[in-house]
Amino acid sequence: MKTIFLLALGSLSCAALLGCGDDTVAPAAKDASVDHVVTFDGATTLDTGSDADAGAPAEAGHDGGTDSGTEGGAPGLPPAPVLGTQIDRMGRPAINTALNHTFDPACTTTSCPAKDEYNADDVITHWPSYVPQFEGNLAIYDGLDGNCGNQAGFAAATGYATLAGVLADDRLWVNTAAATCQQYLALEFNALGVTNTDCGGRTPNENAIDLTFNVVAGMLNVAGLPSNPGPLTNGIKAPSAPAGTTFPYLQPPH
Repeated sequence: MKTIFLLALGSLSCAALLGCGDDTVAPAAKDASVDHVVTFDGATTLDTGSDADAGAPAEAGHDGGTDSGTEGGAPGLPPAPVLGTQIDRMGRPAINTALNHTFDPACTTTSCPAKDEYNADDVITHWPSYVPQFEGNLAIYDGLDGNCGNQAGFAAATGYATLAGVLADDRLWVNTAAATCQQYLALEFNALGVTNTDCGGRTPNENAIDLTFNVVAGMLNVAGLPSNPGPLTNGIKAPSAPAGTTFPYLQPPH
């Protein structure tokens, strides 16, 4: 399977910028079989039916009630809690911080309404509206090395719209057909013309911030993409303790 990006493209006048002048898988039919999975593209997922045997009596729950075994809670366990209002996103790190109202005087070190609204926005069809805001800030970062127009995805005809569109779709994309998963932003790089065969996503040990710095500053070291993202760094080269190899991949607190 190949993951497809829909990029938000648009025209941009360089003079208007501040700096350099940012599977659907159909659910399985409901049935009464026991704990089974549906396989697609090398991945597995629980179906949407009941996991209880047809005609089997409901099990007694640990709280004294009964548990039908339907999805939302394993037999003997309470149902999942009802989710409240979204207050943050868990997509790509630093996107909201670096590209959304970065130089807004209404934002302080403790409060920024525009950033809070971005974090609470769970309507994916609304996300392209952030592209113009990202474009202006990407233009500023593009000038950090004194060379305008060398940022990933920049083109004279579209300006910073391509990279802004990729980053505004603030989700981690994964190509399930790939055999290796060692490169953060791998699918995004493919969309920007840096061909690779990595699955994308983000592993816990990836130096995501340094890579992001170099992408937006136009200082990406393409030849050393997996291990050497470029000259800009926040000084943190590796985690204090590498992530574990089994879920949830966390080390003991220290």
